[in-house]
Amino acid sequence: MSTQKPKSHDKDSLNFDKLEKELYAAVDADKKYWRENDAKFRAVGQKVETYEEFQDIVKASHLKPLDKGDNLNGIVFDQPWNSHAIKMKNAAPLKSTGGDLQQNDDLPKNGPEFARDWRRHHKTVQSQYGYLLKIGGARLGEMFKTEISFGLLGDILSALCHGFSSSDSTAVLAVVDGLCSANRFSLSVQFLSSKEKQVCSDLFQKLQSSIESQTEADGKHMHDRLKELEKIYELRSK
Repeated sequence: MSTQKPKSHDKDSLNFDKLEKELYAAVDADKKYWRENDAKFRAVGQKVETYEEFQDIVKASHLKPLDKGDNLNGIVFDQPWNSHAIKMKNAAPLKSTGGDLQQNDDLPKNGPEFARDWRRHHKTVQSQYGYLLKIGGARLGEMFKTEISFGLLGDILSALCHGFSSSDSTAVLAVVDGLCSANRFSLSVQFLSSKEKQVCSDLFQKLQSSIESQTEADGKHMHDRLKELEKIYELRSK
């Protein structure tokens, strides 16, 4: 009696190595999701000043602090700590155009370009204030149509408040008006710190005092719009 060998089922057999790799990949992806999700909540809780700082915290969520026993001997760092400083040192000096104003007269086309130039070229209240008025409320409204970068609204309100001049009340009101057309603006207002909310309140008080000195027709129109904006900025109950 001949004994038949069982038929091979290689085509139907499971590839356990492949399944194992897919399982590990799924586990790693799940860990990454929850790690970055925790980092986002942590960044919001820390009241980071800019959206870029928010992104950096999320991107660095996988990093762990060094322990006392960790040894860095033998590690070679090929990347210089400040490559930008080295480039600037070897480059030809730029011509001064007056303080920390932009090197050219081109205005930003969108929110990210505004945030970049705001941090790079405008580090004083006077420069920030002039920059906002130069762009104007209507254009700012268009640039921030999608959203205002995290933390930027508070910086803008602070510059308007501390740089405020009564002769600019119409232009400042236009900026305040233009900003509120941004998508999810109410969320940006809710993320304002208590100090930033107080600055916003002080700015509106300065606008109110300045508007009272306007002519009757212009003053009434500005006064009515200011009252509407107080609700939008959550300074008054709706």
